[in-house]
Amino acid sequence: MVSFGRLLPDGILDHIAHAVASVVWLTNTQLRRTLLKRAERVFGEGTSESLIERTARGFLLTAVRYYTDLPRYSRLAGDNFAQYIDEFVGLDLLFEAMDRGKGVIVISAHVGNPEIIGQAIGKFGLNTGVISEALRSELVNKFMYGIRRQTGVCFFPANFLGLRRAHRHLNSGGLLALLTDRDVVGRARLFDFFGAKAPIPEGALNLAESTDAEVLIFWAPRTRPGHYGLHFTKICFNFHGDDPVLERLENMQSLISELEAGIRRWPDQWFPLNPIWVEPTE
Repeated sequence: MVSFGRLLPDGILDHIAHAVASVVWLTNTQLRRTLLKRAERVFGEGTSESLIERTARGFLLTAVRYYTDLPRYSRLAGDNFAQYIDEFVGLDLLFEAMDRGKGVIVISAHVGNPEIIGQAIGKFGLNTGVISEALRSELVNKFMYGIRRQTGVCFFPANFLGLRRAHRHLNSGGLLALLTDRDVVGRARLFDFFGAKAPIPEGALNLAESTDAEVLIFWAPRTRPGHYGLHFTKICFNFHGDDPVLERLENMQSLISELEAGIRRWPDQWFPLNPIWVEPTE
């Protein structure tokens, strides 16, 4: 798919994504039900059914677009990558944080295409690293890393050894990107996320506390077929309070509030397809 897709223009790839998403929506009842519930959770009660369904369809379309983007990474890694970026917001915050020399943690969620942090930002020569979830198939995992590493970005697995390497990467003044809207390791504590309990990883918070790195929220929403925006916002954590337990809770609430704000801004572009919230037990 990737080899053939490299020959296709962006518009054709987007038509393919629409067609695949429509087929999956019509044929996969369980997934459709999961995405509808997720849209209801994001918007809350009183939202029209048409908006809920349109948003749930958007979840699925964005997920499919994530894969039809893979053939395009060779273009994004080229010298003309800026033509695919329609919006640069807060880019000065990124460079100011890097100039501080203590490393930068860039946090995001599965919105739009967060891979752009490696493809586009990797072109700036900022010593970029990414914490990534290993795929079940080792063969597919190697193939995906081969595509992602075209701009020289290094990847750290989401395990103990990977986090140790990420810690050293930050201490050397590097930029580290990670997604925090889903627990891929399975050991995260539960926090309120859109009004219900969900496991939200605290790894970004732990890294920020132990390295004194700057922390930014990053978003890469799609603006039109094959084009994206880059949005950076600074987030400040407090690690100098008298009550470490309360301090950690407040820091996590600040992080989660930023995640919720970004997802609500581009609700139809949030694309994790697996369940997120803990189902209540009777």
